[in-house]
Amino acid sequence: MDVKNFSQLESFYRSQLLDNVVPFWLRYSLDKEFGGYLILLDQDGSIYGTDKYMWSQGRETWLFAKLYNTVEKREEWLQAAKIGADFIKKYAFDWNERVYFRVSREGKPIYKPWSIFSEVFVIIGLAQFAKASGDEEALNLSLQTFWNVISWLKNPKILGTHIYVDNCPIKTHALPMIMIATAQELREVAKDERFDEIINQNLNEILYVHAKDKLEALLETVGKNGEIIDSPEGRCVNPGHAIESVWFCLREAIKKDDKKITERALRILDWSLKQGWDKKYGGILYFVDVKGKPPEQLEWDMKLWWPHTEALYALLLAYQVSGEKKYLNWYERVHTYTFKHFPDPTFGEWFGYLHREGTVSLKFKGSMWKGPFHLPRALLNCMQLLEKVNEKPGERKVF
Repeated sequence: MDVKNFSQLESFYRSQLLDNVVPFWLRYSLDKEFGGYLILLDQDGSIYGTDKYMWSQGRETWLFAKLYNTVEKREEWLQAAKIGADFIKKYAFDWNERVYFRVSREGKPIYKPWSIFSEVFVIIGLAQFAKASGDEEALNLSLQTFWNVISWLKNPKILGTHIYVDNCPIKTHALPMIMIATAQELREVAKDERFDEIINQNLNEILYVHAKDKLEALLETVGKNGEIIDSPEGRCVNPGHAIESVWFCLREAIKKDDKKITERALRILDWSLKQGWDKKYGGILYFVDVKGKPPEQLEWDMKLWWPHTEALYALLLAYQVSGEKKYLNWYERVHTYTFKHFPDPTFGEWFGYLHREGTVSLKFKGSMWKGPFHLPRALLNCMQLLEKVNEKPGERKVF
């Protein structure tokens, strides 16, 4: 296949999404006995554990509802989303409106809430389901949880943290990134000008607080006032995270028709590809120390599925908004590596974890961290972007 033939590429992504990845999760993940989704799936789809992680419940609900809302009104997708949404409404929340991290198959709490990432994925799952079904309870619960999160973030001591905040005043890139993504999702289903305010505030954090021209890097952790911290934590670059942030920023730039945001996001993309690409074996490294010192993460040199899926979409989007051939060339490089190493030709779906040289490290398809989110989202995003490009060939603005 010629990856620069966008008509062929659109068909390729459609098949990967609808004939490979989505059917795998429909077949093996739906828990028709207790509700929700069984996420701990081995290579062949067999179940190797039955506990449920609430962020995965939110993510999978989001996927099936998003497919129903944007691809086709298939009843099986709506019902699959309902299985997740009903489980979330019944079992996700504690007495303080926080979302449990982990529950049993039946929904009994196991791990208490921590961070806000369980909340945000429950938020987007319920929001997309509400859009698909008209379920007002789901929408209200989604919005209430979002505004709770906004309130909690203003006082980290309410959220709880393993860090002594007063002794270690830091900012992490993950928070502005996920808040932009969440507000963008909610903006699709509810009108509230505060979503734009939250997005704008967090855009600035990513583009000008975490992104450092001096280092040509988007840092995962900076000081409270944005200062560079010369420590393993402060020098850490997560190329996949940075690239994921880029496409959130580019989407916002498109909506606002803002060239300044576009140019800044593309610069960050350039930095992240340069730092993250493994020149010896190919693929995107998991973590990098911006000064070339030893990373503190033992898994730093592994190749994970999700940075590559984020890069596929970010590069197609970057090429579309800029017209610069370098992004199409980068896309071809990432596409070739990704589809050579990650897809499982025997049982379908993708492997998630590779050793540095590209051999499979772990063969499971679902885990606490890996589920039907980054991969199907990227396939869907690429497919829908290419649809628009193919409808208006030669036009730069197709959004």
